[in-house]
Parts: sequence; structure tokens; C-alpha cells
Amino acid sequence: MKKLVVSAVMAGMAALSFAQTLKIASIAPARSAWEIEAKRLAQTWSQETDGRVTMQFMNTNAMGGEDGVIQKLNSVRPGQKAPIDGGIFTNLGMASLAPDAHILTLSVPFLFRDQEEVDLVYEKFRPQVAKEFEKKGQVLLGYFPIGWAYYFTKSPVHTPEELKKLRLCVSGMGISALTDAYKLAGYTTMDVPSSKMLSSMKTPGGVEGFYTIPMYGYAAQYYKAVPYILNVPFTCIMVAFIVSEKSWNAISAADRPKLIAAFEEAQKNFRVATANADKEYLDLLRKAGATVVDVTEEERNALEESMRHDSFALAKTGVMDQQFYDDVVAMLKKHRGE
Repeated sequence: MKKLVVSAVMAGMAALSFAQTLKIASIAPARSAWEIEAKRLAQTWSQETDGRVTMQFMNTNAMGGEDGVIQKLNSVRPGQKAPIDGGIFTNLGMASLAPDAHILTLSVPFLFRDQEEVDLVYEKFRPQVAKEFEKKGQVLLGYFPIGWAYYFTKSPVHTPEELKKLRLCVSGMGISALTDAYKLAGYTTMDVPSSKMLSSMKTPGGVEGFYTIPMYGYAAQYYKAVPYILNVPFTCIMVAFIVSEKSWNAISAADRPKLIAAFEEAQKNFRVATANADKEYLDLLRKAGATVVDVTEEERNALEESMRHDSFALAKTGVMDQQFYDDVVAMLKKHRGE
């Protein structure tokens, strides 16, 4: 009996010794559908692996924003473990982490008509994008949508000319090429770190507008400084779940397929949970005192035409890859039967 007890204890200790806690940075707002689904995924991973793989979520903003997270994906000294194991990145974070993936090509205004088209394209070109992350020592597990981008501004906007007069912050990641592209297209821009955005909005001569999803505009209370929301969603914001190759490979080969299957199921659940998120958060923003600026059909068409035309400045600065863009457009036209 004593031998059996000792064996059981040793087996338990062995199992614990192979347990791995992945530290994952996330900018998911507290109590949002995004955070709830992420925590549910963590529970599933733990259950599917009998506790061998767990996740601990860390606040991206507390780590200096997405650029700070990218720095912490690498060890400070050779041989040391990196401070974090992965992160949930927005399109800006993905572009900064793996510039050659040209992920911002998929953020061209009005490229997509609906979420179905977004999902179709992201899945089709996922292997191509994943290779670029592999070169950076990262594993792309997949994407999920968090909402469509809207412009938040200090004064109401109805036309492209009004939008271009405002001091806009278009990249809190220090992606100079993105700022350059907006300048080429005639916009007035300011480079302000994400950690100082809110204070800049409250300062005379500071930021007068930027774009984000309603969920984040509400959760971060940006609407208090930029209370007008242009009711023209122009691009879908997808986030990527990325784990460092070292951390992923440290997980047993038998457990990795279980984690991937659980993530794919979480993607489906997340799409359902966030399907009406934009509408729900726009309603919350209205109740909180923000003004949603509706436009006429003529004004919307003018904004759409202007943004489409201006997006070609992205190609001139290298932010958008023209061949990638052409491939996506060709695929969408075929899908639409055009």
C-alpha cells in the first residue's frame, strides 16, 4: 500500500512538473464578451489537458501597450524565459510584430461588405500570414472579430474635408509608414503613444480624433474627450491570438491538437457573442452622452469614395501590399459573382 501511495504522489508531482501556465497579454475590456470568451477558453484548455496547460491573462495597457507586449515576447538575456508567452493583438499590433505580413492591407476602408467576407478572406490567406509570424518566432493560432471601426471626433463630421481638417491619431504603435500614408492622402495627423492618447485629447492642440471599435471607445471612456461618433463603419477589426514558438513547442504534441480544437470552437462562440456588440455599445455610448452622427446617403457615398481613393496612399508607403490587395479583391469579386 505504501508503495502505491508513493507511486501516486510521484505521478502527481510528475504531472505538475509538466504543467505550463501561459502568460497572455490582452486588451479585452473588463466584463466584455471578449473577456468572457477568453476566460472560457482558458478554462477549456485547462479541462482538456487535465490542468497541464493554463492561461493567465495580463493587461496590455499595463505593459506599455501592444508595442510593450511585443518587446516582452523576447527574453531580456540569452537563455532566459521571455516575460510573457503570447498576446491577443489588434491589426496594428500584428503589423508592428510582423510587418511583412502586410496585415493592414486587410484594413483598407470598405474592402469588405460584411463579416462573412472578412472571415472568408482571413481564413484563405491565413497560411500566408502565419509564415511571416513564424519568421518572428511566433505561432498564429487564429483570429476573431471584435467589431467595426468608427471615427470618434471632437466635433461632428459629415464630409471627408471635415475629417481631414482634424488632428487625427492613426497609429499608437509608432508605425510611421501608416502616419505617412494618411499625410499623403491629405489628413492632418499626430503621433501619440496609446498610453497618452486620452491626455492628449484633453489638451488644447492635442488629438481631435481617431478610430476604434465602439466597445473600446466606451470601455476606455474616450467618448468623454471625443464625444462625436461618425456613424460610418469602414473596416472590420480582427484580433489575432499569438503564442511564442518556444512556449507552444513546450506543450506536449498530444495536447496541442486539443488546444487548437478548443480555440476553433471559441472562435465560433465569439462570433455569436459579438455579433451585435457594435449596436449594443453605440446605444451605451448614446446613453452616456456621446453623439452618434448620422449621415445622408450622399454623404456616406462621398466618404466611402474618398476613403477608398485615399487608401492607395498605403501602397506608396509600403503599409499595404498591392499584390496582396489585388488577390483579395479578385477573391471577393468571385465570391460576389461579379
